[in-house]
Amino acid sequence: MAIKGTNSNLKLDLKSITNITKKNQGQATSLELLHKYSITGNSAELRKQMLDDIFVLPDIALLGQWTTIYAAPNTGKTLLTLWLLKENLLSNNLDGDFVFYVNADDNFKGIVEKTELAEQWGFHMIAPNHKGFSTSQITELMVDLAETGEARGVIIILDTLKKFTDLMHKRDSSEFGIISRSFISAGGTLICLAHTNKHKNAEGKSIYSGTSDIRDDSDCAFIIDKVEGGLFQDEAAVEFVNDKARGDVADKISFSYSKKQGQSYADLVNSVKRLDDQKIGKLKSDAEFKRKLDEDQDLITAVGKAIKSGTTSKAAIVKNVGEETGIAQRKIRESLINRTGEKYDLGHRWTVKIGAHNKSEYVMLDPFVSAEKANN
Repeated sequence: MAIKGTNSNLKLDLKSITNITKKNQGQATSLELLHKYSITGNSAELRKQMLDDIFVLPDIALLGQWTTIYAAPNTGKTLLTLWLLKENLLSNNLDGDFVFYVNADDNFKGIVEKTELAEQWGFHMIAPNHKGFSTSQITELMVDLAETGEARGVIIILDTLKKFTDLMHKRDSSEFGIISRSFISAGGTLICLAHTNKHKNAEGKSIYSGTSDIRDDSDCAFIIDKVEGGLFQDEAAVEFVNDKARGDVADKISFSYSKKQGQSYADLVNSVKRLDDQKIGKLKSDAEFKRKLDEDQDLITAVGKAIKSGTTSKAAIVKNVGEETGIAQRKIRESLINRTGEKYDLGHRWTVKIGAHNKSEYVMLDPFVSAEKANN
């Protein structure tokens, strides 16, 4: 094979000399090593070692994969991860002796409460500064498990990931990804809990924090967002949205939980419920309704003030409100249309009636009268 250029010829000659030297010394050449590393012909043996598609966290995290779950602080990612883990442990779908939850983001009381749950449900809780463990050891343990062949079937849950690698540093995240992939390739399972960015995207959805390396290297990624509206005061609703998938995981899955002052962590876990599509759809609809109402509040107040002062025609209201608030006339006209009706609970705030000389006049709705009509 001819390669142009003096430097290229020199490199080729050095390679040839190196390979000849290796052969003379009884060492494998590079080509021989490639043949040695080939796994072609071993598919039957590899298939025997392949893990079944079993969920560690139902609908979320599969055995033999690396799953990363992102959420803002106090969204419930730890709570829901433990609840989902409990579901599988108590139904005997998992052997808890191979499940290791590394709790590196908790106070002492939290560690005690979660350790009590681990004892009750039958899995292992690990915490920094207890029994000689430190967070820096986890990657060493993962490497050793992969190299010794002990990784197969082992499930490691890291809470939270920022305690084990620098998510903002590309090199650190990339190195963690390489170690994690080796652990997964050897049959291990990794579930990482991480934070979302403080700022949401243009659609108002949460996005992962740090570089893209962790998300890119994971087999599966979910982002948890709180869903506002519709629940009781002490209840919260959240939705897992799949951001990356390998395998038959859910696109979306929703939960609610009740958080009351003075309750134990066990009571908090027991309050978790799955929400069906209809329920979460209603909550989202209610939240969007409230958001738009809040967004229009200044305009609604200005229109109400104009109507009460005797400005009741459409053109006069648009002109008056525009001058008073500086809101664009197009937006005022849209609001006049959208908020016109007879049902206060549907967001209507005024109605149109025929007045003197057959002219249309805007009249503010009375919420109590509107409610009576709705009930009758």
